[in-house]
Amino acid sequence: MSLRNIPGTKAILLPVVFGLLNLSGMAPALLSSQGTLQDSQENDSAKREAELREAIRQEPANAAYLAQLGTILAMQTKLGEAMPYFEKALKLNPGDVETRRTLATSYWQLGKLAEARKNLEIVLKTHPDDTLAVLLLGMVSEDLGNHERAAKLLATVIPLVRKRPETIDSLARAYYHLGQTEKARNTLQMLVGHPVGPEAVFQGGHLAAEFADYEMAERMFLTIQTTYPDPAALNYTLALAQYSAKRYAECEKTLLSSIGYGHGTADSYALLGRTYEKQDNLPEMLKAFEKAINLEPTNQGYYIDLGDALAEKKNYGTAIEVAKEAVKRFPSSSSAYSLKGSVELKMYLLTESLNSYSKAVELDPNNPRAALGLALTLWNMDRNEEAGKAFAEGVRRFPNDAFFLLKYALFLLNAPGERDAQADAQIKALLKKSEALDDSDFETHFQLGNLAMKENKYDEALMELRAATKLDPEVAKVHLALGRVYRRMGREQEADNETQLHRKLKAQEDQGADAPQAAIGTRHP
Repeated sequence: MSLRNIPGTKAILLPVVFGLLNLSGMAPALLSSQGTLQDSQENDSAKREAELREAIRQEPANAAYLAQLGTILAMQTKLGEAMPYFEKALKLNPGDVETRRTLATSYWQLGKLAEARKNLEIVLKTHPDDTLAVLLLGMVSEDLGNHERAAKLLATVIPLVRKRPETIDSLARAYYHLGQTEKARNTLQMLVGHPVGPEAVFQGGHLAAEFADYEMAERMFLTIQTTYPDPAALNYTLALAQYSAKRYAECEKTLLSSIGYGHGTADSYALLGRTYEKQDNLPEMLKAFEKAINLEPTNQGYYIDLGDALAEKKNYGTAIEVAKEAVKRFPSSSSAYSLKGSVELKMYLLTESLNSYSKAVELDPNNPRAALGLALTLWNMDRNEEAGKAFAEGVRRFPNDAFFLLKYALFLLNAPGERDAQADAQIKALLKKSEALDDSDFETHFQLGNLAMKENKYDEALMELRAATKLDPEVAKVHLALGRVYRRMGREQEADNETQLHRKLKAQEDQGADAPQAAIGTRHP
């Protein structure tokens, strides 16, 4: 559960861009009194469209008529109809800057980013001071993933950027991609008090959360806590930001306050349950999830979340009962069978787990959790050849699933026999891609640190292992590896400190470990 999973609005509709055109004084003029047609005083676009079509029938080579009809159609979001008129107009009059800019905007709205960029660059080649073309090219560049160019262009037209929340978001997104968090925050601050209202701030908070800047997200949400028209949605999203930032006490407080004001939705209770789980308050966790399920008994997600939470706390007896109930209530759900298989695997009930995961894959072959669980179960059953094929097929089918990549790397790391350089390279590639997709798992950093140490790249190993300890400072094996790196670097005192910490944490782990978990180790889902 993470606020980063809630999508924000990014697309900029064509009418918004025409709004900017009007604000900047650059809107294409409709036919004036000096033309052969009169502009309708009632702004009747249908009438103007009919007049222009008749004019074009009489003068098919009139570039002005063609461009104006294209503009009217584009304003009506009839982009497919508008494009040929713009293109014909530009063939007749290639120097018509406003028509070319509007064509570029239409290309952009249709997702034809390369064509949009090409036309905007043509405009700027002859008119480098065209600020609207600079703005549009900046947003197109951001959509193309050229964040550096996007930031550079948009930063030169801040007065235009300020006018619309969408353009503010585009510049902030570019800064986040570049790792320039403070600049991104300062840009998002433009949304506070914006004339369009609190919805812009709400979406800005989502954008900050998309880049895991939960502090800024929370700050944005708090500024509209008394003005946002949907307080239930706002408070839930605020609590989710706090939860994602691992500020569980604040999250609990926000949710209880919202529930106290009558905003106790099923989602709020489910999030409250997760919050209690993180604070090891299992009785309250169960109560909260029970309320969520009672409010929305047809939502299987609450059963999945509850079962996962119980399993994470090693309350396997209750977790398996929840999983069985989920399967009973949702017999065609791949997710329900995946939950059951996950709990069974943690309980080391391998035959049952294999059956559950096989059923989950049968119900939904595109469920990565089911596919991964099946591979892990085969691995635990020492059916390594089948497991290897299942892992390889899963990575092929789900190449952007960071956890799947990590588990396949662990499988290869623990495979029997000696590894050659090619195998090490494959493992490292899997871990690097997993890290690039999601750098929040300490295990990925730990394994990359070990590989770097094996290659005598001590600075790299130190960086990865420190990242691992930052994510989870109480894992004994990470401190053992850190001690070894420090010793090889000649930093004896730091090595001794890490070794002592390893011994302390290892004793705690041994005391709290149960036999099945110890047997499975890294083979857990």
